Amino acid sequence: MCAHRAARRATLENLLSSLQNELNLNPSQPLFKLTYTSSPNWPYYLIDSTNKSRNNPTLKIAILDSSFNPPTKAHMQLLLQSVKNQTNSKPDNNFVPFDACLLLYAIKNADKTPSPSDAGPVDRLLMMESLASQINSTIIKTEPTFNSLQNIATGVITHPLFMDKAKAIRSYLINNNNKPSHSIDSSNGVDNSPQVSLYFILGFDTVIRLFNPQYYSNIYKELNSFFEISKIICANRDGYGGREFEENFFKSDIIKEIIGESGKLIGVKLDDELAKISSTNVRKAVSDAWNIERQETDDYGEREEMIKNILYNFCPESVAEFIIQEKLYRNIR
Repeated sequence: MCAHRAARRATLENLLSSLQNELNLNPSQPLFKLTYTSSPNWPYYLIDSTNKSRNNPTLKIAILDSSFNPPTKAHMQLLLQSVKNQTNSKPDNNFVPFDACLLLYAIKNADKTPSPSDAGPVDRLLMMESLASQINSTIIKTEPTFNSLQNIATGVITHPLFMDKAKAIRSYLINNNNKPSHSIDSSNGVDNSPQVSLYFILGFDTVIRLFNPQYYSNIYKELNSFFEISKIICANRDGYGGREFEENFFKSDIIKEIIGESGKLIGVKLDDELAKISSTNVRKAVSDAWNIERQETDDYGEREEMIKNILYNFCPESVAEFIIQEKLYRNIR
């Protein structure tokens, strides 16, 4: 393990330990922490440097929420496509580009039981950092107009429900010390910080769960509160009923009653082949490759090369290299 990664691993372990200690003091209070930022004033620096002419602008953050076990090409493309769509939206739609991006990992999952073969929280956060760094250093060279990709961060949150996630992130943004210098009017001491609008980027399967009443004591009250400061960008997922099922779902009574025609649920179309990629399938493919019956002449180098090919097909290069170096997902059964 290189010295830099060992240091980052220790830093993240300390951060998660501190987060758990805070959570123990008040288990019902959702907590959010940043773990990596590409700019020191995230998420504000683009507004500070390029948008001073806006009158109390709305700070728009694209949030890719996932378990990242591991991050895949579908994750990366979902973020890029969402940013691209927002950047290229017609002016008459009243859309403006995002100001910042966030890769978000929740320690707890409302549906999935942790498995011993899963990547641990620190490994997931390190893979998220690798993905964010790759986007920041390479993608922006080919798509320089997508400014929000230059202002990307990774973060961890303690609670699995989206209303709690929105609450914790908003609380962090209100209380953090990275506000742009011009947000405080020195003449009267008034805080002119931007309003916050959070855009959660989700696969269709997650959107179905978002509107499932089983997670709420009062779904209408709780989701109405969520949508006051948040919007959803929904991507197609392979194996979830197809386009007709999606269209009928979005026309359902519960959707109409909660968000109506407000434009708070935005669709984004992934390439069909990318939509088929899932973290589950990546983990299984890697494990199967490691654990197939070995022949006496089996060459370790050949096996590792086969696994590299699998990972490079399904994961961004930086993530694939991390999985190989850390030997993740070898013992899934």
